[in-house]
Amino acid sequence: MDLIAFLTDWGLSSYYVSVCKSVIKKINKNADIIDITHSAGHFNIKKYASLIFRASRDFEEGTVFLCVVDPTVGSPRNPIALKTSKYNYYFVGPDNGLFTFVIQEYGVEESVELSDKRFFYKTDYSSTFHGRDIFAPVAAYISKGITIDHFGPKTEKLTTFDMQKPVIEDNKVICDYLYSDDFGNIETNLSSNYLENLDLSKKVTVEINGTKNVARVVKNYAEVKKGELLLHVDSSGFYEISAN
Repeated sequence: MDLIAFLTDWGLSSYYVSVCKSVIKKINKNADIIDITHSAGHFNIKKYASLIFRASRDFEEGTVFLCVVDPTVGSPRNPIALKTSKYNYYFVGPDNGLFTFVIQEYGVEESVELSDKRFFYKTDYSSTFHGRDIFAPVAAYISKGITIDHFGPKTEKLTTFDMQKPVIEDNKVICDYLYSDDFGNIETNLSSNYLENLDLSKKVTVEINGTKNVARVVKNYAEVKKGELLLHVDSSGFYEISAN
C-alpha cells in the first residue's frame, strides 16, 4: 500500500508540491508517489473531480489518492479520508465535492473527519496549507497501513455536487459538460454504453448553451477534415466533442 497518487491545482512554479512530497517521505520513506496532475487550472472542483475518477481506474487496488483542490481552505469544510467499497481505494482531501464521482461510482465503505492532531505534520497547523500539514501526512500514514478510523470520527454525510445525468429522449441525448482539456476537447459524462447502437456513419447536431453545430460520429480525429467537428468515445470511455 505504499503507492500514493497525488493531484492538486497548485501548479509547479512554487514549492508546494515538493514540500508535501517531503512530508510524505519523512513519514514513509518507501512511499512511491505518482503525480496525476498539478496544472489543470485553479479552483475548478468539477473538472478535478472528473480527472480524479478517470485517472483512478488505471491504478492498482489499495492506492492512496492525495487530492487537494481547496479554494475554501480554512473554512468550516471538513478535511476527510474515505475508503471505497470497490477496489479498496483511499481518498484524502477536502470535503467540498472533489470526490463526487468516486463516491458515486465506487461507493464508500468508511469515511472520517481528520481531527486527531497526532497525525498532523504540525499541531499548530497552517490555516491555508492543509495540503502539507493535514492531508499529506495522513496519506503517508495510510500508505504505511494505518486504518482511517484512527484519524477522527466517522462522517455522517459527504459533500457531492449536482450533475445532469445522461437522459435519452426520442432522438435527443442530454448530458453534462465536465471540462475542456488543453487541446480544447469538450469532455462529457456520456458513457459509451448509452449509445452502443449509434450508427458511426451518421452526423449529429451538438447543442451547447443554445449554439448548434453539426458533428460527425467517428472513431478518431483523422476521420474528419481539418477543422471539422467530431463526436467520439475517448480513452476513458466517455463521449468527447472535438475537432481535427
